[in-house]
Amino acid sequence: MAAEAASDLERLSRKFRPALVAFFSRRISSHAEAEDMTQEVFIRLAQTQTDHFDSTEAFIFRIATNLLRDRSRRDRVRNAYRQSVEQDDAGEVDPLDPHRIAAARETIGKLWAAIQALPEPTQQIFILYRVENMDKQTIADNFGYNVRTVEKHISRALVFLARRVGGRP
Repeated sequence: MAAEAASDLERLSRKFRPALVAFFSRRISSHAEAEDMTQEVFIRLAQTQTDHFDSTEAFIFRIATNLLRDRSRRDRVRNAYRQSVEQDDAGEVDPLDPHRIAAARETIGKLWAAIQALPEPTQQIFILYRVENMDKQTIADNFGYNVRTVEKHISRALVFLARRVGGRP
């Protein structure tokens, strides 16, 4: 039965493929997309029982029309989203502004220098927690501390770094 369905689909493909490609080509600009949509018609046709239809040709072109409608809806949604993003971005600062990049690099340099100035166990704990994303319990186990001591080291590091990077001595 599967071989019979495959041969019917092959017969329909030979008969309707050129007409479908022409149908899609008249409505969209890309020949490759017309081929893809033609293939999608036959995929949907293979997934459907066509025994109870009066006209297979009408059904095939109904699938093609629905594919065009779906494509049109997708394009409208994408265009609306693209326009909303462009409108949102119009009032914002350019992310590639050289002054912002230079300021960010300077801040990162200050932050790294401040991290280097932390006392040794506090520096290691802070880097493990904030950079390496280790949980507090694991850090506490590795250093032989309890979790509360690790939290105090992290808190001290944050206060120290905020003062150094924020410009306060």
